[in-house]
Amino acid sequence: MLENTLVFADKVDRQYSDEFAIKGAKIGATCNVRRPPRYLGTFGPALNVEDTNETYVPVSLNNQFHVDVQFTTADLLLSMDMFRTRVLKPMMATVANRIDSDGLYFAYQNTAQYVGTPGTVPSNYLTFASADAQLSNEAIPEDGRCMILSPYTMASAVDGVKGLFNPQAQIGEFLKRNMIAKNFANFDWYKDQNVVTFTQGNFPSAPTLKAVTQPAIISTGWAQSGFLQTTGWGATAAGPKVGDIISIAGVYPANPQSRTQYGSALKTFVVLPPGGYTQNPIGAATPGPAYAAASLTYGTFSATTGVYTSDGGEDLSLLIGEVVITGGQFQNVAVPGGSISTTAALSFWGTTTTSMDGIVTPQGIALHKTAFALAFADLPLPRGVEEAARANDADIGMSMRMVTQYTVNNDAMPTRCDVLYGYAGLYRNAAVRVVG
Repeated sequence: MLENTLVFADKVDRQYSDEFAIKGAKIGATCNVRRPPRYLGTFGPALNVEDTNETYVPVSLNNQFHVDVQFTTADLLLSMDMFRTRVLKPMMATVANRIDSDGLYFAYQNTAQYVGTPGTVPSNYLTFASADAQLSNEAIPEDGRCMILSPYTMASAVDGVKGLFNPQAQIGEFLKRNMIAKNFANFDWYKDQNVVTFTQGNFPSAPTLKAVTQPAIISTGWAQSGFLQTTGWGATAAGPKVGDIISIAGVYPANPQSRTQYGSALKTFVVLPPGGYTQNPIGAATPGPAYAAASLTYGTFSATTGVYTSDGGEDLSLLIGEVVITGGQFQNVAVPGGSISTTAALSFWGTTTTSMDGIVTPQGIALHKTAFALAFADLPLPRGVEEAARANDADIGMSMRMVTQYTVNNDAMPTRCDVLYGYAGLYRNAAVRVVG
């Protein structure tokens, strides 16, 4: 029932962590998800053996979510069908909603590519076709691409492209459901009320790099994220926030297979929380991640608001993903000038003006399942209770625990359903934000 209720979480790489399958996992534990290797290849008959560099992405299991209910012993006399409808189905809907909501927050905050114009609802075919083209430029497989939009964005998209639907026999059914057809513009389309609305941060008119330094800019190898040292933000000024998108002058995207530049737009990078994510406080009703506190070389970061603030010297350290990789097996950028200027100008959502500050926009997502991983692990089974059971399935990559305890004072059976999970970015270039 939980699997069938998921929307976003059903479209990512779900993995059940075997390393926690026996001993039981704890909140805050970490497991590793393997990424496929990449190779350069060589010309000519001579052998040129390359190292197989398998990289790993750590997944922090920092989301323990549960639904707690209570029913009487009389309720247990219901038929299974009635029990499923009255108790289990509402429980699973709540769990699935939270998993999807956390996933969509994580997705937009870990995706640097985007199509559309912030503040303008996308309603034309070109916007969605551009998302497909972006994934193809990044050598993402064509099968299994999907588009997840907010209800209002989906309504606008349907209105904008309704004249393109074919065959005619299916148009009526799609429009009745206010949905775009499956396999349209090379995507399967889904509507999710959990799609996040994002308020963009602040960006002054002339920030630049402070220096070209590792680990945000490397010549070979691979890194999931790195700190970019920047300047020109103004003294102690509120700047970008987690989820904002920036670019570096002279740095263009490269196809990960041919490693050649495509297009004339600059490579985009997403601003990440410097300390990573932490467990939401107990009883938190607001979905979305909680940020861990962190200190920076330059400036400060608010774990409450997700906003970076520059120091008195106008300098600011920003954690970005992906990092700039100029060569080697994992090269992801092209630098036509040969080297990145130590004072290269930064741009914000494709512009160097402040016109994007504070714009509110829903963050739809177009993705392939290799973009993100959702990892589950087994929670330990307590002793001394009426019932403690676990359901897990490596094939669908999920694990769930149910615990029931009898309370004699009111002849009731309080029961809790727990899941322990975490999200990670596998290949950020396998996702594109659809902003509106």
